[in-house]
Amino acid sequence: MTDPNGEPQQTPAQPSRLEAEIAEILERTEQPASFTEHVRRKAQVRAPRRPVSPPSMPSLHGLGPGSFLIGALLFAALGAAIHGPSPLLATLFAIVSFVSFAMIWVRRAPPGINTTKTWRGRDLDLGPNPPPWVKSLRDRFRGPPRF
Repeated sequence: MTDPNGEPQQTPAQPSRLEAEIAEILERTEQPASFTEHVRRKAQVRAPRRPVSPPSMPSLHGLGPGSFLIGALLFAALGAAIHGPSPLLATLFAIVSFVSFAMIWVRRAPPGINTTKTWRGRDLDLGPNPPPWVKSLRDRFRGPPRF
């Protein structure tokens, strides 16, 4: 194609994708974003929320001995109050009261044996654990003799 002067006409070069993005960024910086645009951008940047888990059974870890004592007394009082109309329900309240009273000592018991050995509050790294049969063999000969 030629222009009216007889010289070849140059077709305008298509801007590359990078140039188009730069032009878009410059255009956005020149014009302040509207409030709705600002909210939309913030919503896109915000991390997706975790799905809400269904409520689970309450844990006994947060309850102290005082809570178990109060629970035991309340269940015992409920059992005594309901003994006339329903002896079976009163017996169930008595059992729950006893279990709640026993939980005072069960919760205070030390946790299971700690497999991590510590020295002055720091964990010791003793390497990989031996197989279970080696542990049982070692424990058999470590204690006093068995007859």
